[in-house]
Amino acid sequence: MTIALLPNRRHLLASALVSGAASFARSSCATARSILGLRLQPIPAGSFLMGSPETESGHRPDESPRTRVSLTRPFWLSQFEVTQGLWRTVMESTILYQAKLMLADDALYMLGGTERTIRDRLGFDKDIDPERAIGDIRDDLPMYWVNWVEAAEFCRRLNDHSAPPKGYVYRLPTEAEWEYACRAGTTGATYIGDLQILSERDAPALDAIAWYAGNSSVGFTGKGWPTDDWAGKQYPGGMAGPRAVGGKAPNRWGLYDMLGNVNEWCHDWYGALPGGSVSNPTGPASGNARVIRGGSWFNPAHSARAADRDWSKPGRRFWGLGFRVALAPRLDG
Repeated sequence: MTIALLPNRRHLLASALVSGAASFARSSCATARSILGLRLQPIPAGSFLMGSPETESGHRPDESPRTRVSLTRPFWLSQFEVTQGLWRTVMESTILYQAKLMLADDALYMLGGTERTIRDRLGFDKDIDPERAIGDIRDDLPMYWVNWVEAAEFCRRLNDHSAPPKGYVYRLPTEAEWEYACRAGTTGATYIGDLQILSERDAPALDAIAWYAGNSSVGFTGKGWPTDDWAGKQYPGGMAGPRAVGGKAPNRWGLYDMLGNVNEWCHDWYGALPGGSVSNPTGPASGNARVIRGGSWFNPAHSARAADRDWSKPGRRFWGLGFRVALAPRLDG
């Protein structure tokens, strides 16, 4: 549910947020937490401008209208994307099994302007060895081939494992929480500033913070996928794939790979940004696609921006789609 702020009450909320931020450092919410080896970074309450200006390089129409968002309670967000090792611990399953599920999935998804199965989009036969659909199996690599339902189930199991603080739950972050945490108090296209996109897969500033289609082949070793036919690539050719989490610089709140490596599921159904000012938005009440954020190792440069928005049916699994976990206020419904 999205709650509009009355104009004559906005200054009261702003004062409360300033006061809350001042006390955040003194509260238990300012301390990192850990569960099953998953480290969660503290994120203070605050407000930010969600979306991007039309003048931003890579801007897309659904990033407008820009919306003033206030998040009135602090939360935590996992420092890294969920890894294959943690997935195996919590779900008692492997990435190889998830690849089998993808190959068996006969559902049709809108991919590249055409409705087709994921395996058809990627050129896989239904009965191939699932080993051909994965890169390396390593505990420090991000988990992928995970759909939204499975990511939500992962979070549910964390709640079963360890009772969260009162009023909080382990869950997927809302889209607003995700963008707020990604920006970490900054206002540019990325958390290190604005982005100059020279071509579809060429934005040199991303080298410091993100694995994206332009650089994901640099220094890559092990099983991967060829990139020789990727046009406009910053570093032409080579094999590429997901990289060990934490390999690039974090943002100022200690979060790694918020941009690039693998895309991340969010809680919300996909819909238009509301505009104006809102408090603790959670997206539309219903829909047919869930929000995806962050870009990945095979996505173009415009995807590796704090405001970039993507979406997919909840059942979709993909080779660059994973998630991270929030410990955040319980949501209604």
